[in-house]
Amino acid sequence: MFIMENKPLNFELLRNDFATGRSVVLFVGTGINFGGPENCDFSWDALINHLFQYVSIQLFHSDRNVPKVPSALLGEKGIDLSFQRVVDKMFPRDVKTTIIKQTLGNSSYLSLVQDFLYAQCTKQTIEKACEEYVNQLKDKFTECTIFHTLFCIADLILRNKNIRAVVTQNYDQFLFDAIVCLKNSKSYRTYLNSLNLGMDGIPRDITPHIVCDWDRQGNLNYGDINIYHVHGFIPRYDEIQAPKGSNHIVLSMDEFYEDSRNVYSWQIASQLHFLSQYTCVFCGLSLEDYTNQRLLHYAKGKNRGNLYYLSALSKSKNVSEAEQVAMDKIKNMFHTNNGLTVVYDELGFGHLYKMMGELQYEK
Repeated sequence: MFIMENKPLNFELLRNDFATGRSVVLFVGTGINFGGPENCDFSWDALINHLFQYVSIQLFHSDRNVPKVPSALLGEKGIDLSFQRVVDKMFPRDVKTTIIKQTLGNSSYLSLVQDFLYAQCTKQTIEKACEEYVNQLKDKFTECTIFHTLFCIADLILRNKNIRAVVTQNYDQFLFDAIVCLKNSKSYRTYLNSLNLGMDGIPRDITPHIVCDWDRQGNLNYGDINIYHVHGFIPRYDEIQAPKGSNHIVLSMDEFYEDSRNVYSWQIASQLHFLSQYTCVFCGLSLEDYTNQRLLHYAKGKNRGNLYYLSALSKSKNVSEAEQVAMDKIKNMFHTNNGLTVVYDELGFGHLYKMMGELQYEK
């Protein structure tokens, strides 16, 4: 049993839920993809800005009735950064996504999203990150590796049989790949055997499944782990075939509105079921999103398990650490009043996910 130093706020409560075998569902967002190769930013905002820049260039260079942007603002690689900052300030995220869909159509942007995700992160990238992660396990996490948080979550899943499912708003298959890669790693198994943990040290022999509709849900048994892509799934170019039927990509305002209006959809029904019946942990997910706030509002006071939200100090530009901590405390109070138990780490997300990765060593 490891000794926790610099313990995050409420971490002991989360540890006890794992130690007592509570059934857990992880809700994950793009934050688990932090620290990608060569500092690639896979966040939602980065994706939207990438798509919006492409759309802006298309509009400015088209014959449509759109005012021409001064040529000085258009560089060889796209829109000048100063103009991009103005665009970011003038157009909220949901307006950008709607313009993207209206300009490119219902499906044309899918190939752009696919390129954004997988041109920067090949299967070889995941395999290299897996090897580095296992090497850092041996060195007791002396530093964060590529996709450190992603592999901490994959590690957590493989060594905790009480984790029953994953709900994600991400389009990518990074977590799927990380689970498979870590599970098949001989060095990972060798490392676990060296800890002399007995049967508890053997990774779960599970098969991850991409779920995009009712039919593919199956049973929540210990031999499988369902990854529910509630906003749709975009596969790699030639590895996993995109699920047919109900695999619906949610990007623009109208799609969010339709998704939230249909309370009987598998996306809404499954999330409300998990939030009311299981202990849930929110990882790498922004709760400022109206969709998440609405679901938490519906589940408030009705959940049988605890709802945890992972939060940590992240330094912002032009803001001191003391100011950031003060703002975080206000946010944490807001989340607490909405029924969440905030697990907050003033040492940052790297330290928090390191400790999450060690939860499986508990007895």
